[in-house]
Amino acid sequence: MSPYLGRIIPRGPLPTHLPSQHLRRAIHLSRPLTRTAIFPRPVRNTTEPRIQLRSLSTSIPLRASSSELLDDVLPICCPGCGAYSQTVEPNEAGYYGKTRKQTRKLLSETQQVIDGQDEGSGVKAEAEKAAGRIQKYLESTEEGKEGVPRPKFGASLVKAADTAGRYLEKSKVPVQVCDRCHDLVHHNKAVSAVSPTIDSLRAYLDESPHKHNRIYHVVDAADFPMSVVKDVYETLGIMDPRSKNRRSATYSYKAGKKQPTISFIINRSDLLAATKEQVDSKMEYVRSVLRDTFNLSHEEFRLGNVHMISAQRGWWTKKVKEEIREHGGGIWVVGKANVGKSSFIEACFPKDSRNLEKIAELIELREEESRMAAHYDTSALDSDGLLPPAPREDLYPILPVVSSLPGTTVSPIRIPFGRGKGEMIDLPGLDRGDLADHVRDKFKRDLIMTKRQKPERHSIKPGQSLLLGGGLVRITPVNPDDIVIAACFVPLEAHLTRTDKAIEMQAEERPYPGTNIAQEGYGKTIASAGVFDLKWDVTQSHLPRSIAKAVADKKMKMPSVPYKVMSTDILIEGCGWIELTVQTRAKSVKESEAEAGSPGSFPQVEIFTPHGRHVGSRAPIECWKFIAAKKVLDNRAKGPRGRQNIGLEKRARHG
Repeated sequence: MSPYLGRIIPRGPLPTHLPSQHLRRAIHLSRPLTRTAIFPRPVRNTTEPRIQLRSLSTSIPLRASSSELLDDVLPICCPGCGAYSQTVEPNEAGYYGKTRKQTRKLLSETQQVIDGQDEGSGVKAEAEKAAGRIQKYLESTEEGKEGVPRPKFGASLVKAADTAGRYLEKSKVPVQVCDRCHDLVHHNKAVSAVSPTIDSLRAYLDESPHKHNRIYHVVDAADFPMSVVKDVYETLGIMDPRSKNRRSATYSYKAGKKQPTISFIINRSDLLAATKEQVDSKMEYVRSVLRDTFNLSHEEFRLGNVHMISAQRGWWTKKVKEEIREHGGGIWVVGKANVGKSSFIEACFPKDSRNLEKIAELIELREEESRMAAHYDTSALDSDGLLPPAPREDLYPILPVVSSLPGTTVSPIRIPFGRGKGEMIDLPGLDRGDLADHVRDKFKRDLIMTKRQKPERHSIKPGQSLLLGGGLVRITPVNPDDIVIAACFVPLEAHLTRTDKAIEMQAEERPYPGTNIAQEGYGKTIASAGVFDLKWDVTQSHLPRSIAKAVADKKMKMPSVPYKVMSTDILIEGCGWIELTVQTRAKSVKESEAEAGSPGSFPQVEIFTPHGRHVGSRAPIECWKFIAAKKVLDNRAKGPRGRQNIGLEKRARHG
C-alpha cells in the first residue's frame, strides 16, 4: 500500500509537470474512523479504505501516539507550496518531520485542544454564549434602524467578541508549512519544482467549480514583455480582447460555457522608476508593447485590463484588491516562474477585517460544517479531479511562500475569501529559461533584480564590446564606426574592453578581470543570439531640455536637426534590460526607412550568449531620462558655489 497521503484520482491526462511521487500520491486511500474532517483524509498503513471526516463536535481519542496525531493534524496540502502532505520522503516537497520545532509545537497545541475539548474545559461553551451575545446585538442593531433604541456597545460585548475570535483560532487545527517551505524561508535553500506546461494549467482551469473565472497574468517588469505567455488567449480559452466599441460584450460563451476573462499585472513596477507618477507615465507604453506582443491593432483594441503594481511598495494594490473582491468566483494567478505571483497574492488577496458581523458569520459557518460532518454524503466528494479540495476559509489564511527561488509552487494552492464568494488559485510557474544553469550556485540569486538600478552609461567605441556578468552576455556593434551608448539596468557587472579581448574572455582563454559569475566550461556554449536593429527614433528625448519640453507640450514643432538618435532595449531573461542608443546621420535614417526590410539599414548590434538564447528586444522604455533629470536637479541643488538650494534639494531627493 502506498505510504503517501493521496487525495484524488486524476481524471483524464495527468499534468506533465508532476514528479513521480506526486503521481503516486494521486491514489485515493483512507484510514479507520478516529477523527472527522470536512475534507476526505486518506491515511497510510491500512487495508480498509474508508472516508474520514473531522469536526470539533465529534469525539476524539484523548491520547494518541505522535505519529497518529501528526497524520491527523497535517493539512491536505502545504499552504506554502501546494504540495500534498507526506511524512516519508524528507527530500521531497510536502514533507513534515516530527523533529522540527514547529511540528512539535503543532502536536502539543493540537493535543491541548483535544484534551480541553473532551474534558469539558468550557471554551466552546463560552464561545457559544459569546456568539449568542454578538448575534443578539446585531439583531438589535437591525431593529434599531426601525426606531427601536440600540443596546450600548459596552466592554462586555468587546470581551464576547474577543472570546469568539479566540475560539475561531483554537477551533481549527493549527496549520504549518512543510519542511521545504520552512528551509526556503529561514535558510534560503530548497530545490526548484518542475515547471508545468500551459496545457497542464488548462486542465486545472477546466475543472473550475466557479461559473465566473478571471485569470490574472502576472508579468515581470524587469524583462517585460519576455515573461508574457504569448499563446495564453488560445491555450486557456480566454475571451478575446474587447474592442473600443462601447457596446462590445463584457462576457462571451463558447460551447455553452462562459469564457474566462484576463487581466495583466505588471509586477515589480517600482524597478522602472523612483516615483509612482513616473511609473504611471509609462502605462500607455506598456499597453502599446502588449498590443505588439499579441499582434493587436492599436486602433481597434482598448486593453483596459492592464495594471502596473508594486507589491513591495503597495502601489496600486488597493485597486486590484477591490477588483478581486467584487469579481469573486475563481481568481486564477498565472505566469512564468519567479515573476512575483506569490507576492502579488500576498499584496492583493482580499483579506477580511475582524469585525462583529464577520465573526458571527464565521461562527455560524463552523456550526454548519459540524452539522455537515455528522451527515456527510460521501458520494458528493469529488475524488476524480486534478484540483485539490479547497481548504476551510479563515480570517487570516496562510498565504503562499514568497521566495526568489524559481519554481517555489509545486501544485495549485486554493485560498477561499469573501465567506464563500470566491477563491484565489495560485498556479505553478511556467518555464522561464535556463540562464541560471550557466551561473555558479552562489551567484544564481544575483541574477534577479531586487531593487531599482541606477546605472552609469557606457560608450562602446569602435573596436570595443560590452561584457555583462563576466562574459554571459557580449554586445558588439556591427558597424565599426558607430559609437553606441549603453545604460545597463541589470544586476550584472558591466565591463568594457576591446572586442578581441572580449571574445577571448567569453571563450575562457583570457581571465576576466572582475567577478566572473559564470560556470566553468560555459565558453563552449557561447553562440550568436542574432543581430538587433536600433530602429526606434528617440531624437526628441535627446534634445536640449527646454526644446524637448516645448515640443512635448506642442508649443513648437520638432526642429530640423542633421542627426537622429536611434535606440532599442535589449532584454535579458529574468534580469533586466540594456538601453542602447546611437547617433547617426538623419540622411541615412531616411534611406533606411525608404529601404525598409533591407539588411543593415539601421544601426545594429550583435549579441552573444550561452546557446544563443535568453535575450530579446523591445521599443525603448527610456527610463534613463528619469535618472538624468535627477542628476540635473542634484547639480542645481548645490548652487553655483556649492551652496545647497533647499527647494531643489527636496525635489531631487524625492525624484
